[in-house]
Amino acid sequence: MLQINSSRFFKRLNAINKLNSNISKNGINRIALTKKDKEARDIIVKWMKEIGLKIKIDKIGNIFGFNYFNKNSQPIVLGSHIDSVKNGGKYDGLVGVIGALEIIEILNSRKKKLPNIGIAIFTNEEGVRFSPDMMGSWSFIKSETINKIHSIKDDNNITIKQALKKINYLGREKQLFFKPKYFLELHIEQGPILDMNRKDIGIVNGVQAINWIKISLSGQSNHAGTTPNSNKIDPNRVFSEVLNYLYKKIKNNSKQLATIGKVEYYPNQTNVIPKQIVFTIDLRNINDLKLKNFKKDLVSKIIFYSKKYSITSKITELVNFKSVKFDKDLNNIIKKNILKNKLSYMNMFSGAGHDAQMISEICPTSMIFIPSKNGISHDKKEFTTKQQIKNGLNLLLNVTEDILR
Repeated sequence: MLQINSSRFFKRLNAINKLNSNISKNGINRIALTKKDKEARDIIVKWMKEIGLKIKIDKIGNIFGFNYFNKNSQPIVLGSHIDSVKNGGKYDGLVGVIGALEIIEILNSRKKKLPNIGIAIFTNEEGVRFSPDMMGSWSFIKSETINKIHSIKDDNNITIKQALKKINYLGREKQLFFKPKYFLELHIEQGPILDMNRKDIGIVNGVQAINWIKISLSGQSNHAGTTPNSNKIDPNRVFSEVLNYLYKKIKNNSKQLATIGKVEYYPNQTNVIPKQIVFTIDLRNINDLKLKNFKKDLVSKIIFYSKKYSITSKITELVNFKSVKFDKDLNNIIKKNILKNKLSYMNMFSGAGHDAQMISEICPTSMIFIPSKNGISHDKKEFTTKQQIKNGLNLLLNVTEDILR
């Protein structure tokens, strides 16, 4: 069986990560459509051209490279994303992109007819600067006008279109300008399951549903030292009730996940009763109906406590992605090659969202997971061993060979 050139792969991986200074202290800060994102894109596009790939960029900045391109040819596509969260890890997304490049280079080196294959680098998978996350893959499959997506703004009132123009990645290709035959994404697990169970590979059956909501609680700003407790119109009262309710509900429910990840206080001063608290809640479940009912109950509690404490509440839905199931036939091919490579494995659902869940709407899709040490991800301590990465890459190479036959 063919094997990847691991020294070439890790040289490329390290070259991209070294674009960030002092990684050990600050982690990776390759936020979508920033200078660091552009630097990484430019280098990877250069590598893609060096191995003869034809570059196509769409109107959301997704980068595609093909051995040859025909709108009706339906290539097999490998890939992921290269943007990171703030102070993120060295492997999230990037392994799947550099790995796809390596696999195509290996396959092309056989000096036979070039396979009908391509690489995808999706824009803004993380959703740090612009919401929603998985924006590149989400928008790629949409038939709606790109103008609506281009008008999405970041916290500094900069639109997606303006940011794309600034880094010179506002492409010409329309949404869904081609349709893949298959899509495969290699990714670190970003959770502890494989590491805890000492398994080499995760066969991903699907991705759980994701719902993000933003809650704004408005009260009356006043002096902390002169306002009696009974007179305070303090949004903290509602916020604390919501916190208590939320974490009691999920305490004994391992399948329902909920996280309050962002909290902003206004005016955010020690001696001032806050006028407003704005926070987000990330809800996830593999069952769409259970997630919907959980959110419904949560929203009713927010409304109830807001009325109780004379607080004005506003609830906005930011993200609502349904659960997806990946292609069984592809997963059977993955399993067959796992056994050939004598690797250990387990079937699992992804707790994190991925570009693959979006692309699964238009073609047979699946993912291969490799372990994250101690389940740490989105952090500078994110770590996967070289051998674990090589296991995943060689498996992806063999699976791709199988599909091309």
